[in-house]
Amino acid sequence: MEKRKNWKVRDGDEKDLEGILSLRKIVFGEMEKDKLDPEFWRWEFNNGPDGKAFIYIAEDADKIIGHFADVPRRFSIQGEIFLGTLSLDLMVHPGYQKRGIFFSLARYAAERVRNGHGLFMTAYPIRDETIHGLKKIGWREVVELPVLVYPIRFPGIVNRYLHCMPLSLLIGGAVRLVYLFFFGRKKKKEVEGIDIDEVRQLDGKFDRFWQEAQSVFPIIGVRDRNFLTWRYLQHPTRTYTVYRATKGKEMRGYIVLRKVNLLEFNSAVIVDLLALDEETASALVEKGVDLSRRERIDLLGFMVPKPHPYYRNLKRMGFLPSLKTFLFMIYPHSANKALLDPTGWYVNWGDADVI
Repeated sequence: MEKRKNWKVRDGDEKDLEGILSLRKIVFGEMEKDKLDPEFWRWEFNNGPDGKAFIYIAEDADKIIGHFADVPRRFSIQGEIFLGTLSLDLMVHPGYQKRGIFFSLARYAAERVRNGHGLFMTAYPIRDETIHGLKKIGWREVVELPVLVYPIRFPGIVNRYLHCMPLSLLIGGAVRLVYLFFFGRKKKKEVEGIDIDEVRQLDGKFDRFWQEAQSVFPIIGVRDRNFLTWRYLQHPTRTYTVYRATKGKEMRGYIVLRKVNLLEFNSAVIVDLLALDEETASALVEKGVDLSRRERIDLLGFMVPKPHPYYRNLKRMGFLPSLKTFLFMIYPHSANKALLDPTGWYVNWGDADVI
């Protein structure tokens, strides 16, 4: 337990749930409203496939004034499995800011993960003040995560700015012609023998697929059947759709989709994508585009590291860079230089909890 003047930092657990959620509502308001649901909290912090989360509480008397957490997560690093964490939900009560609570929580967290034999901590910070604060205590920037978008209904996209559908239809039609001039003439690759079907329950093929897929990328979070089931099919407040690609009797990849408000558009997102080859990845993305078109979605988004092959492949397919970019950071408890190599990591929205 660490003391600072009239407040202290300690480990937390489910007994602190009411105070934690009350603090979240004060700090974040209605942003990500479903995170105020106690069942979301239990799913994320108590029921994760790699163990219960480390919870850190800053407390003044009996009042929770700060919070931070680390969700254990296994990663494959060049084929070997190591324990890391997803660090998230760093928040300080507005009435207690600039008192060192942020830094005390972050330092306490680093020590707890080190003692728990975690090799590193990962985070996807959004706010500049959080990024600067983490850097001060040893967190390192690894890679930017741009959001690529595939435009589907051009009038809907234009109307987001004009709020006049007749004019949006006219301008959207013209923009669509320009887009098709640059991308529409690119002939789609013919994909033979790949079947893509929705799955509502994951079977042993997902584990066998993961055993082969983990060697495709140098560093990637474990995506076995247990993790995927927890992350997408057991989520208490969010609905995901999972499609599997097979060739013959062999599973070759999967894609996870979700309808969501992205950049204030009527959108869908590729939450997760993993395939053994570029042909399968492209076929899965085409499936996502076709489904979004049928649902009359305006655009389809995907977050992926710029150095990653999927980034280049999706741009060839007609995905465009947006103005939205996330940041991937780690706190290393190891001198392994591979952890800081931006070309080695494959992370996407499925590794975080924002979508």
